[in-house]
Parts: sequence; C-alpha cells; structure tokens
Amino acid sequence: MRTTHSMIIPVILLSGTVFFHSCIDALEFTPTEGEKLLVVDGKLSASAGVQTLRLSETGVVGRSDNFSPVTGATITLQDDEGRVVGYSETAPGIYQFSGNLIQGTSGRTYTLHIQSRGKTYVSKAETMPQRIEADSSFFSIANSKFVYVYSSVQIPADLARGPFLKWRINNVYQVNEVYCGPFDPTNVCYVTQTFSNQLLPILDGSLLARGEAARPFVAVKEADKAFGEVAYFNLYMETLTPDAFKYWNKVSLLLTQSGSFFDAPPGAIRGNIINVNNPEELVLGYFYAAPEDTTHVKVLASDFLPYTINPYCGVAGFVPSPFPPECCTCTRLPNSTLEKPDYWD
Repeated sequence: MRTTHSMIIPVILLSGTVFFHSCIDALEFTPTEGEKLLVVDGKLSASAGVQTLRLSETGVVGRSDNFSPVTGATITLQDDEGRVVGYSETAPGIYQFSGNLIQGTSGRTYTLHIQSRGKTYVSKAETMPQRIEADSSFFSIANSKFVYVYSSVQIPADLARGPFLKWRINNVYQVNEVYCGPFDPTNVCYVTQTFSNQLLPILDGSLLARGEAARPFVAVKEADKAFGEVAYFNLYMETLTPDAFKYWNKVSLLLTQSGSFFDAPPGAIRGNIINVNNPEELVLGYFYAAPEDTTHVKVLASDFLPYTINPYCGVAGFVPSPFPPECCTCTRLPNSTLEKPDYWD
C-alpha cells in the first residue's frame, strides 16, 4: 500500500486510451414476463482475507436494487491443482470463505461451481493474471469545489498485451466529536463512503506504447463537509484477464447507453456462468480472479484555499445548526468506526 498526499498539478489525459463512464444505482433491462434470472456477483482476490460472492435473482422489475437473494445454494471453488473450497452462507444470498483456504495466485486457474434449486452452474475457468502496480495516485481541484482523482500507471515494457485494469474507489473522512458533557469523552470517527454512483474506470493498456505512463481519471467528488478535516481516497486497482475486461467494458457501455424515446431499452449482459444442463439459459454477472494494488490519496481542508470548508462538527464555539447528534456520538454515522486506518497519518 502506498499513500500519496498529492499536489494540485496539471493532469494528462490520454485521449482514446481510457474508458470511464457514469454509473447509475442499478442496471436496467427487460426480462420476459415472470422470468427470473440468476445473478452472480463475486471475484477471487490475491488477498488472504475473506472472499465473498453474492447470489440473487431478477424479478419482473429489472433493477438490481430489487433483486432477491438466492439462499441455500451450494457453492464451491476449484483450482487447477484440484483443491476445492466451499462457501458458507453468512447472510441471505451472501456466501464467503476464508482466503487462507484458497488464496488467488497469479498463473493459477479457478472455476466456480454453483448448485441452486435443482440446477447446476459452472463458470468459465479464470486464470489470475500477473499483478500490475500503480506508481502513485494524485488529485487536482477544479473551481475550488471539485476533487478529481487520478491513478498513475507505468505500462510494463516487457508485456506483450494489456494490461487490462479496473479501479474500485472509496472515500474515508475524519469526524471529530465535540464536547457534549463532563462524562463523555470526545472520539474521532473514520467514515467510509463508496462510489456506487460515480464512475466505472477501466483501462485497456494495449492501446498504449510499452513503457508509457498512463494517468487515467478514476473519480470525482464535490467538496462537502467530508473534506473539512482530513480525507482519503482509496484506489483499488484490479488487473483483469482480456475476457473479464471485455465484460466490464460492455457493462460500462451499458451504463451510459442513452438515446431517444424510441430507442430499445438496454439489454442484459451475459457473463461467464452457464447452466450445465441448459447452456442457453441467460445468467447475469461474472466471476473473475484478479490481483489488486492499493494506493491512497490524502486531501486536506487547506488544499481548497481560498475556498473554506468547515469541519463536519464545526469549529470551537461555532457548531452547525441544527446540531447533528452524531457530533456527540460519531458512530451514529453510517459506515463509521473508531478504529484508525493503518494508512492514516
């Protein structure tokens, strides 16, 4: 992991090499009346942490936030050395296993097996590619109010094709409680925000010269009270196989598909999961194996000067009105913790 307190510097965008598209909260499509499609959402990382997979099914209303969890499935993962590990259902439709049992390794091949409601599904074998490391990450500020985040990647000179890259991003900000009583200590919370409605940044490195540096734009966020103290952007760069990249490129195109009132609605995207006994069944989602590289971008309130951003709970003697109750108990904030991240200065 690398932490970068980035400067406000000119940004180089490589025209024609970077694909990034606005996301929406849910994918939309037009299933047949009464048809329910299986949706598989999961990956194998090179981490020794918990590996997670989500199973759900579509309804007549084709929005992913309406999908119902698929429970009671039997799911296993097999590698090319014959090792098999089973997932356990830890919540409705959420299946997990410890990465200590099978940890993703570059060059190894993995196949997912699913048994659910009398049907057997299998994924196309996925070979985990070699991990590509990001050189750094940095930001620039536009109009004193928008933070644009970039990743810097050196294309390996000895790589014949690719690399194919995808980024996941979250934003963590700090909230200091105010004094609320003689018996109440003041704590510091660290609050995580995801970017489910931002970008789906992907990069086809095959379009770049070997040894060239790419600096793709991966996230943008409007400056708000989350930047009143210290904030970080965490960039998780995944190295994909060519097939996985094709899938995510189709998703990114789907998310930005637009047209006139008379255009056909977006269609569903077939992934790499098939029904063994009925290969024509449409299964949504893609199971892939991808190593990650992590970088961090630190942003301070002073980076926005002369524009002033007050802390979430205000400054001494000047608290927000109306007063937020989470400024006395910051753990009331969603996705907050008192545990300081290991990358935090």
